[in-house]
Amino acid sequence: MSDPDDDLHGRQLALLLLFFCTVGGGLYFVGWLTRPSFFYDNPIACAAIAGGACYPARWLAERFDWWKRLEAPTRRTREARDRAMSRALATARAAHAGRPRRIGWREVLIRAVRLLVGVPIALGSLAILPLGISGGRDNQHLIANGPVQQAVVVSVSEDKWSRSREVTVKVARPADGVAVEVDGGDQLDPEPIEGDLIDVVVDPDDPSNVVAAAVDWSMPWWAWPFGIVITLILLGIGLAIAFG
Repeated sequence: MSDPDDDLHGRQLALLLLFFCTVGGGLYFVGWLTRPSFFYDNPIACAAIAGGACYPARWLAERFDWWKRLEAPTRRTREARDRAMSRALATARAAHAGRPRRIGWREVLIRAVRLLVGVPIALGSLAILPLGISGGRDNQHLIANGPVQQAVVVSVSEDKWSRSREVTVKVARPADGVAVEVDGGDQLDPEPIEGDLIDVVVDPDDPSNVVAAAVDWSMPWWAWPFGIVITLILLGIGLAIAFG
């Protein structure tokens, strides 16, 4: 390999990652074009094949000098390292002399951008659980207060991008016959077909919101730990970007 410790440098790692994504994505795209097929039903196999292909691809690339030249830092990288070293030395000298270090406009701009990106991510993560809980409870409240009406199914269309065969159910709204999508229509069991009558509740404040009355809108137990984990991950990412 290029190094005794078998480490990859930045541009080498980026090229290898690009190769992995290209092979894995290409296999899955071929599987999607020929679906139903093995690759379409088993995307993990695409990733495994792409990962295995990285070894001979890297071995072949290391036969060429251009691969080894990628180990050397670029001029921009060297300049960035020099600037970072200069800032570190200036900070150390200022701290030793007991005077505050002057902050350049670039550092101020970077800090501002990090705050503008990181703080919304952190705040948005805190809204995941409340929004999820309120969404389910709103539908529960609508169904509890009714009235429950029957609506005719006018179309059932399958999402061609979905592997779990998600469907979109539309009904003729009882009041005016306008075709509207049913919230929770993909959770109905058995799956309705065109011409069926299903129980729905129309939101009096928003007639475009039609909810399937036969769906259990209570939050399942696993949604709580899942929501907490996602919240903590996004909160950590947001805080790391803003203040890291």
